[in-house]
Amino acid sequence: MLRVKFDTQIDRDKAHNKLLEKEKDVSKKYKKALRELSLLEREKDALLELRRGQKIHTIKSNRGEKVSEATVVACASDWHVEEEVKKSKVSWLNEYNLDIATDRANHFFRKAIKLTEKEQQDVVIKEMVLFLGGDLISGNINEDVSENCLLRPIEAALFAQELLTSGINYLVNNSELRITVICSCGNHSRITGKTRIANEQGNSLEFFMYHTLQSKLHSERVRFVIGDGYHTYFNIYDKVFRFHHGHSLRYQGGVGGITIPVNKAIAQWNKAKRVDYDVFGHYHTYMPLANFISNGSMIGYNPYAVSIKADFERPQQAMFLVDKMRGVTYHFPILF
Repeated sequence: MLRVKFDTQIDRDKAHNKLLEKEKDVSKKYKKALRELSLLEREKDALLELRRGQKIHTIKSNRGEKVSEATVVACASDWHVEEEVKKSKVSWLNEYNLDIATDRANHFFRKAIKLTEKEQQDVVIKEMVLFLGGDLISGNINEDVSENCLLRPIEAALFAQELLTSGINYLVNNSELRITVICSCGNHSRITGKTRIANEQGNSLEFFMYHTLQSKLHSERVRFVIGDGYHTYFNIYDKVFRFHHGHSLRYQGGVGGITIPVNKAIAQWNKAKRVDYDVFGHYHTYMPLANFISNGSMIGYNPYAVSIKADFERPQQAMFLVDKMRGVTYHFPILF
């Protein structure tokens, strides 16, 4: 009899525990339902508020409103006009000869005007700075370079002069821009075996070519600034630019590319005369950064680049915009 009562009490306790568990489960589900209901009510209220409080305003077009002013800078360096690049020597990645050099030079000047006209839709542009940054010819600074040249150095200088004369005339005839031509000599145009730092310009075919161009093309709309030293300083609005070929920058490979040696050199030069931007070429590397612009090359990938394991880069030249209020704003490379 006691056994039966004991079993009955256990059954009752089990049933009671099950009932408590069901009550807890129902309570959890109820609380969850309340939370979801509350969330839905908030979302409903938010949607109703959005519909009641929706406001719009009219955006006025500023088309035709040119409240700013800018100067465009086109960089022409490292053309190496007489050097031949055969496809077979560079894994069929590039080709270069006198005809291609002519085509690319013409494209450079056409594109400079086209890109300027595009920017003139939004900003007043009356000035262009054309930077002739050197190494427009390859010269005969060593036997390896001479092996690939289709013209002798003086012939190459005359050829480059023809391309530049035609190009500057195109800029004048197809725009109303005032053009400042800033000229720097490269290391390839020298007539000496080694660079003579004290009188580098006096031993440069490019220096002679620049003065010839000046005598031919100087006018009310075209003026030349021919540096007699390595650096040429030039103000565009309130910003100071330092133009140079780039061969005094010492880079012998390493992590970070040219950025580390360039920034070190800029820091040292700024101790003597501080500038806002450096503009240079020489390394055949297009790199527009906050404090300098490194120009690419028109010749492009060549056997020398293959031999030193340089990064592949398509032929291109730098072009950028200097806004009167904001400094350097837009970069648009001219691609070949």
